Amino acid sequence: MNITHEPLSDLSAKIQIKVSKDDYEKEVDAELKKYQRQASMPGFRPGKVPFGMVKKMYGPSITGEKINQLVSDALNNYLVEQKMPVVGYPLPMQEATDIDAVKDNEDISLTFEVGFAPEITIDLSKIEVPFIEIKATDDDIQKTVDNIIDNNPEITSVDIVGENDRLEIKLVQANEAGEEIEGGFEKEVKLHLDQITDKESKDALIGKEAGSEFIFNLAKAMGSEEAVIKFLQLGEDELEMAKSDFNLIIQDIEHEEKPALDEALFEKIFPGKEIKDEATFKEQLKGDIENQFAQEHKRYFFGKAVDQLLEQVDLPLPVDFLKRWLIETSEGKLKMEELDKEFDSKYAKGIRWQLIEAELMKQNPELAVKEEEIRAHVKSYFFGSMGLDIMDEEMGQRMDGIIDTMLQNKEETRRISDQLSETKLTDLFLDKMPRKTESMSYEAFVTKVNEEHKEHDHE
Repeated sequence: MNITHEPLSDLSAKIQIKVSKDDYEKEVDAELKKYQRQASMPGFRPGKVPFGMVKKMYGPSITGEKINQLVSDALNNYLVEQKMPVVGYPLPMQEATDIDAVKDNEDISLTFEVGFAPEITIDLSKIEVPFIEIKATDDDIQKTVDNIIDNNPEITSVDIVGENDRLEIKLVQANEAGEEIEGGFEKEVKLHLDQITDKESKDALIGKEAGSEFIFNLAKAMGSEEAVIKFLQLGEDELEMAKSDFNLIIQDIEHEEKPALDEALFEKIFPGKEIKDEATFKEQLKGDIENQFAQEHKRYFFGKAVDQLLEQVDLPLPVDFLKRWLIETSEGKLKMEELDKEFDSKYAKGIRWQLIEAELMKQNPELAVKEEEIRAHVKSYFFGSMGLDIMDEEMGQRMDGIIDTMLQNKEETRRISDQLSETKLTDLFLDKMPRKTESMSYEAFVTKVNEEHKEHDHE
């Protein structure tokens, strides 16, 4: 076998592989003899079919298979040995050759075009990236305080129904005379007065004492039968109950009061922090809010870092080869006219980023995502609240089995790997790249991002 290569441009070359009969003849004959031992034809005992007949029947296809494998292995090994940084994969330059039709013991010459990645020099310390710090405003903090107050009411049992109370009630189906139907529908539920949209019905409830019972129509009170069906979670065979009158029995009345901004609330929200006053409480909230915002501006920073790398790293590509390669790999879905329009903005950008990312991972081996990191991520995401530090061996084995099953989904595994890789790259950029920092509110940040997206869409 003889392999030669001839440059076509700075970033592409022609590689010619000449295969002689000596390269494949022995392997083909050995494979044919295996077929002979298994062959069965009319007029011959199994395994006794003449070698010539077996060769005539199976020789061309086996020869083609062996040559294909031989050429593929030789080409790959040659590219590795010559340290040729290939982009895409080699493409045959001649018309499609029907190797299956190669005549017995015929020499064959195959020519491929390969595209090369250029040498890449990346110095992250010389690439400045816009960095936005999203600051929590007084309004952000106050909205959070208001939400905490709304979501942590102080609840007490009272004797008289008030305007914003929640009732524990028992509903028993009643007839037109207002009498309970023996064996009829009944259910115990909780009803908040906010769910009552009809003023007359709400007024009828307000002022009632615990233990009261009276006829009540939920459909009228809640504004529709659909609302009742949802509230009572009625099945298909119970839908008639939505318009029924009920004997309503008030079993308990819960009154909600907004909690005071005091140490009891501070301890409930931030256990163990020993917060004594409102100012310290709000300062703690400010830090938490900004930590949540950090995920947003880290994603923004990563995108800007990628843009700067694509813009500043000198990275010429073998354009003609790549266009041909993209057409070949599209299986007829991509036309050259479409490719010409989108090559720079879509395809070239993606290829250049892949090459930059590969170089960064070469320079920083710690960026590689390991299997144990993927497993740890899944375990933390799905089982993080289960107290992993106190989990016994049996539970740990069961959990590992569940994770094994989840990671059989290759698409999901790849998504997690990409997510972890982006996190690692972001941390690298934050550590190595100088930043041009700007502080703003979350509202201003969202406006800025939306405007940039609009500008990008118009380009």
